[in-house]
Amino acid sequence: MKHKLQRPKIPTSTQLRLWVLAAGRCEFQGCNDLLLHDDLTLSEGNYSNISHIISWTPTGPRGDAVLSPKLAKDISNLMLMCQKHAKLIDDKKYIPFYTAEKLLMFKKMHEERIGIQTEIQAARKTLVLRLESNIRGRKVQVAQPDVYSALLEAGRYPADEKGVLIDLTGIKYAPDKAFWDTSARQIEAELASAFRVGNDGARHSHLSIFALAPIPLLAYLGFRLGNTVPADIYIKMRGRNWLLQQKTPRAQLSARRPKRARGKHVALSIAISGSVSSSSIYKATGMRLPIYEIKIRRPGLDSIRSAEDLEVFRELYRSVMDEIRERHGKKARVHLLAAIPSCVAVVCGREILHGVDPKVILYEHGTQFSGFMPAITIN
Repeated sequence: MKHKLQRPKIPTSTQLRLWVLAAGRCEFQGCNDLLLHDDLTLSEGNYSNISHIISWTPTGPRGDAVLSPKLAKDISNLMLMCQKHAKLIDDKKYIPFYTAEKLLMFKKMHEERIGIQTEIQAARKTLVLRLESNIRGRKVQVAQPDVYSALLEAGRYPADEKGVLIDLTGIKYAPDKAFWDTSARQIEAELASAFRVGNDGARHSHLSIFALAPIPLLAYLGFRLGNTVPADIYIKMRGRNWLLQQKTPRAQLSARRPKRARGKHVALSIAISGSVSSSSIYKATGMRLPIYEIKIRRPGLDSIRSAEDLEVFRELYRSVMDEIRERHGKKARVHLLAAIPSCVAVVCGREILHGVDPKVILYEHGTQFSGFMPAITIN
């Protein structure tokens, strides 16, 4: 009669070390469940499983005649997992997908992230702010796992688990005054609540902004935030996750000012992700306005790729706003019509100086109204 092979006992010291490296959380990529309590009942206990990457027996999942006995108790071959994912990786149907190489990558990424986060310095903490909205009838969300990945790559760490979420997806998109007014009021109320100073006098020293919404709402968010608190504005690339930095040549931005500019109404055209024609400006405003322009050499949805690009834009935009104020006066009206990515729209709002710059009328572009229409006036 054959005796059933017994899984070798993992030394207590090795188990403890694995728990520390994993911070008591499941190392399966994307899970991260805390294994010290039951999620539903919150009952405390040990809900973990110590799984082998290469099975402890050659005939087991990912087993190997040489490596299985050699690595049976080696911490480099062990993963802390929730019971659900421990079963998943050893299921015969999924073993071809969860290879040893893939599981080693899961373990490495998880333990490196925990190592970095446990060495966080206060100066690297940031308050995460997410803005979600309906864009032309489509619900757009900012996924929290994508946010955490982008922060880790940038060397920043969330100040708390929740951050600030401004969720406007419950407001049905409609290009009318009611939509803009309701959305703007919610942004203002959410920010007032998030940045209310408590009894301890604590204030946030850094922001990380992840925002997807129509351009007028993004600029309004930026205006309400202001530029006094340092912030990273993350860039959403088409078909990819968020990024703060990408090693590419700087965007070639330029500005054009009208030679003769008079009157209290002026247009500011910003063409980065697309074009803005003078005829569309005249049609939207109903006036033949002097037009100030900021444009990029090669317009496109992914034209802005780095924090340096955003800083180049910010400086150029600020210089144009200063010139408009000096030439047309503080009581001027700036009609801002733009084809820009979300990150640039936030910068546009942040750089409008409260009580100093002229009023800015933000325009929305849409096919349903064949061009631009005024949406929100700020300052």
